[in-house]
Amino acid sequence: MRKRFRVRYEWDIVSIRSEIREIAGQVGFDELDQARIVQSVSELARNVVHYAEKGLILVETVERDGKEGLRILVQDLGPGITDMEEVFRKMDTPTVTENSGLQQVRSLMDEFSIQSVEGKGTCVEVIKWLKTAKTIQDS
Repeated sequence: MRKRFRVRYEWDIVSIRSEIREIAGQVGFDELDQARIVQSVSELARNVVHYAEKGLILVETVERDGKEGLRILVQDLGPGITDMEEVFRKMDTPTVTENSGLQQVRSLMDEFSIQSVEGKGTCVEVIKWLKTAKTIQDS
C-alpha cells in the first residue's frame, strides 16, 4: 500500500488526518497507535504549512527483519534548516522550544530521521511498527 498527499493549506491537514487514521486502522494498528501516527503526521504537516508553504507526504507499508509497519515520509521544498545541530540540541532538551513538535513526533514513533539542505528543503521519515504478529496481507 502506498498513498501520497499534497500539503499546502491548514485544511489539507484535516483531510490527511482522517485518511491516515483509516490507513493505520487497515494496516492493523490499535487505536492508541493510530492516534500516535495521526498526531505525528499532523505535526509534520503543520511544519510544512508553516515553514515551507507546501510539500508532499508519502505513506506506505514496510517490512523489515520480520516486522511490518507504516512508513511516513514528509518532504518540502522550503528554505531548509540552517543549523541541524541546533535543532537536535533543542529536541534533546526537556523544555518547550520551537522544535518541540519534532521532539513529540520522535517520541511517538519508533523511528525518526530528518535531513535538510539549506535552500532546498527538509525531509522527515518516521516509521511505526506493528506490535502484533498480524501481517499486512491479512488486512
